[in-house]
Amino acid sequence: MAWGSMFYHYALILLFIEIYSGRKMVIKKIKKRKVTRDYLVRATYSYLQKFATTEKNLKDVLERKVRRIMAVSDDNVSIEHGQLFENTQEWIDDIVAQMVSLNLVNDREYAESRARSLIRNGNSKVMIIQKLRTKGVPSGLIDDIISNLSEQLEDQDALAAVRYIKKRRFGAFNSRHDNSEIIEKELASMCRAGFSYTLGHRTLGMAREELEEILYDKKL
Repeated sequence: MAWGSMFYHYALILLFIEIYSGRKMVIKKIKKRKVTRDYLVRATYSYLQKFATTEKNLKDVLERKVRRIMAVSDDNVSIEHGQLFENTQEWIDDIVAQMVSLNLVNDREYAESRARSLIRNGNSKVMIIQKLRTKGVPSGLIDDIISNLSEQLEDQDALAAVRYIKKRRFGAFNSRHDNSEIIEKELASMCRAGFSYTLGHRTLGMAREELEEILYDKKL
């Protein structure tokens, strides 16, 4: 029994060493990965297959990939000023420009689609502007798109507010809405979401029939 037990423990040790060695090999491969233009092109197509994006955001994504690889590679010598880092900036600019020329990246199409989606999900105009800006949509383009959407909707924020309270089950969509404490919490939530106090108070005071009429009359 003693010999059997020793053999069992010895086998476990060998197995652990094999697994650990395998992990070290994987880590070594990751550390030795080189940043090349081909790698960035492949990373770009892989990202665009999953996500719609803007020029600025795509550039940020690629730059983060470069920094992660260079941080664990032998090339980590003066990242900010090294020749390799300068080369990657040129590659990234060129790749992003190429994606734009192929219409695989289109700031206007992205912003219009994203803004409509955000309105459908009950976001206020303030929140829409903030989220588009976060994704790198230029300020002038944001203003243009918000203006175009405002022309299609008589009251964009009012519609977004109604959708917001329906999604969150606030106001007339809440069976306990008569509770003043709950009303104050709902109003505070709407203000944090970017809706004005006046609009929030008015919307929360509307009957369910009025809210549903707004929802069905105003469709994007």
